Amino acid sequence: MGERGRFSKVSPDGPDWGLHLAFQTSLGIDIGRCSLSVAYVKASVRGVRLGAHAVYPFEEERTAEEKVDLIGDLMRDFLKKNRISPTAVFLGIPRDAVILRYTELPLAVKENLRESLGYEMEKYVPFSPDEIYFDFQIMAEERESGKMRLALVAAKKSSVAPYFAVAERLGVRLSSIEISSTAVANYFAYDTDKGGETSQGFLFLRHDDLELGLLKGGLLHYSRLLRRPAGEVDERAFLAEGLKILRRVWGDHQGRLKTVLCVPESDAGFIDFFKEDEGIEVCLPDLSKAGLPSSAMIPAYGLALKGVMNLPMEINLLPRELRKRSSKIGYYSMFLLVGLFILSAVAWGGSAVFKHKLALDSLDAELKKLGAEVTRIDRGKKACQRLVDRINYLNTLRQGDTPILNVIKELSERIPESAWVSSLTFSDKGVELEGQAASASELISLLDASPFFHDVVFLSAITKTRDGKEKFRIGLKLG
Repeated sequence: MGERGRFSKVSPDGPDWGLHLAFQTSLGIDIGRCSLSVAYVKASVRGVRLGAHAVYPFEEERTAEEKVDLIGDLMRDFLKKNRISPTAVFLGIPRDAVILRYTELPLAVKENLRESLGYEMEKYVPFSPDEIYFDFQIMAEERESGKMRLALVAAKKSSVAPYFAVAERLGVRLSSIEISSTAVANYFAYDTDKGGETSQGFLFLRHDDLELGLLKGGLLHYSRLLRRPAGEVDERAFLAEGLKILRRVWGDHQGRLKTVLCVPESDAGFIDFFKEDEGIEVCLPDLSKAGLPSSAMIPAYGLALKGVMNLPMEINLLPRELRKRSSKIGYYSMFLLVGLFILSAVAWGGSAVFKHKLALDSLDAELKKLGAEVTRIDRGKKACQRLVDRINYLNTLRQGDTPILNVIKELSERIPESAWVSSLTFSDKGVELEGQAASASELISLLDASPFFHDVVFLSAITKTRDGKEKFRIGLKLG
């Protein structure tokens, strides 16, 4: 998952995010804990417009199966009532259904980033790679330090699987599954027009959930979900807590942070209470560009936009084999209109040779595109096979009676994120680790506490690097 045909996994440049795919239609379905919101959009040469929309509340206490049945019935009624047959369907799931982590990795692993994340997944989430669906997005690259910052989103397969049944009941194939926070981020990137140049925060209040987000260059650089304790905190205090967190993350040295408050209309009056905050510039969302009736529609609209526009956040938790292939109707329709215009000009000029040459050039271009797509698919198959071979090989390696993968797993769990292992050597004498850490002395007690290791000692003196890290060389034995 993660690599899509018309999107790249690198930070966008900004200006081309607003380019839409004419004559495409798209359906965004945002499933919350207590509600369902739906947005249907159409793209034309005049821009993107909202074709139909709806919000359906339901009881949180319903079981997963009951919710799937209810959502399926509501969506069938929505499609039938509005006579809709969307080109693409994008599904949003609750923020609390996933784990979102921001981490730094060396730029050197960029080429095989998905493989590298798969090997070390248990460092970031408390589940094995076989138990989850995950996707990632590079947020920034620092050439000087040789590092990149990325967002990693993971969800248990058992948590995502019920949503597949929604698509089955509708008789459609989904194009994407993501979380409401990334959908909100894409909406604001679309709404701002200058998403590549601005930073802003948002608070999205829905029922007893408050989603916090910090956008930089259109990308979601910070995300958090707050759950309000039942009957203990009123809306104003709840929002104040969210603003306090955003202000701390943003930092006072960067000036006031524009923060959009997405709340029900009955709570909109709270904005006057927060206007005196020196660190935050609070405002309500401008829904006029999208034509939305309320902020509750923002996630669904942000989801639907992915079917008709290039947008910065590209997270997709849907397994590749279950995804619907991107529709080319918009492209073909545009080509058809352009072709008709050119053919009319040619007919007016009486040049039959020119008309045939244009048709042949168009066919050659399409054949080249198809050839490139076939080549890309073949490369993907070979990469998957290399990954399978590598996993099978690692499963055969052992240190005495202990599988090497078990040792690596134990080390990854014991060694904190502030430490980095650059070399791991296995021999008859035991295991030797070399690397850097914020505090190398803490590693001895952490490793010694493991039932896997004993005789944990430094093999050489600790030295300091230029950036203040402590270089270490540790030896230990298994058993």
